[in-house]
Amino acid sequence: MAPELNNAKAGQTLFAAALASSVSPARVQANPQAPLCDEDPESPLGTDKVTHCTDDQSPMGWALLRTAMGFVRYASNGSHRHQAAAVPPEDDKKGDSERAFAIADSLELGLARETPTDFTMPLRRSRKLWRFRVIRSEDKLKARMVTDVGDFLMYAQAFLEARRIGFFLYDPGSDGQQLYDPAAPAFTLHYNETRTEWRLVQERCQNCMLAPPHLSCSSLGKQQLAVARHFRRQVGDGLSNCMEVVVPGIYANNTAVVWCPMLRRQDLGATHKEGDHSTQRLITKLPAWNEDVESLVLDFKGRNVVASAKNFQLALEQKPHHTLCQFGKIGNTTYGLDFKYPLSAAQAFGMAMSTLYW
Repeated sequence: MAPELNNAKAGQTLFAAALASSVSPARVQANPQAPLCDEDPESPLGTDKVTHCTDDQSPMGWALLRTAMGFVRYASNGSHRHQAAAVPPEDDKKGDSERAFAIADSLELGLARETPTDFTMPLRRSRKLWRFRVIRSEDKLKARMVTDVGDFLMYAQAFLEARRIGFFLYDPGSDGQQLYDPAAPAFTLHYNETRTEWRLVQERCQNCMLAPPHLSCSSLGKQQLAVARHFRRQVGDGLSNCMEVVVPGIYANNTAVVWCPMLRRQDLGATHKEGDHSTQRLITKLPAWNEDVESLVLDFKGRNVVASAKNFQLALEQKPHHTLCQFGKIGNTTYGLDFKYPLSAAQAFGMAMSTLYW
């Protein structure tokens, strides 16, 4: 067996196992279901226990297996190489052809990831949080999302002048650099001038993927995955950074509602209403003021975090005591990112990157 396939077995133990079963992402007619959260302990799920999770025994589709194997190929060692400035090719057609051949070659190896579906599917149901990490660059403008054992998942880069953060499925600092295209992110996180509203969109809408440009949502805001609003709240003698997040609801088959303007979906951030299961609202779990240490404190179960203004925990509005996502600093440039159903990897990473100015 090839060495990369031997290593791939380790990559399957977390992200691919965490993903939902390979249900077709096509739009379904059933009404979104009410969000479900287990009334269970919330400590993160360790990598040594992933295969023992019995919450959902749905088989893993071939696409998910292929993607999980691809992750190991681009394992990150935690370092950040300097990225060369993108230089437009002298011949665009030649550049496109070369990239097409590279993608075809990677497809034969089962390593290409040209569709972002795996990153937008909700994680498999679990009583505990699935563990991931975010490794930031020294300039804080670039970050990599990796599994808790270091296998590469996604790359993000901030473009401050354009007020956006691009998310890419290939790592420009590793073997995936030949497929990395800085002009073609899979997801984009836009924010307003006051840095208080952040909107995550999928560049290639699942509903409009095969539609001609004039019949797609590309000029109408694109498919929305999450909208976050930032604010601060006084807690004791301290100020806590907070966010409220609205994400699409989940259908009974565990696929997310496709929030596409062409499906007559209005702005995601302005449509959430109590009792409406087409969207879900997440709120920040506030820390407590500790008089002994004269600081705000919050219990990050399963993680030894250090103080940081970027640390946060999120919960469903109707179940504020049950953590769905937590982001905490665990090293100089490393953060723990732990989350579970109904969130997807793209949504969790997007919310973590929205703390850029915290």
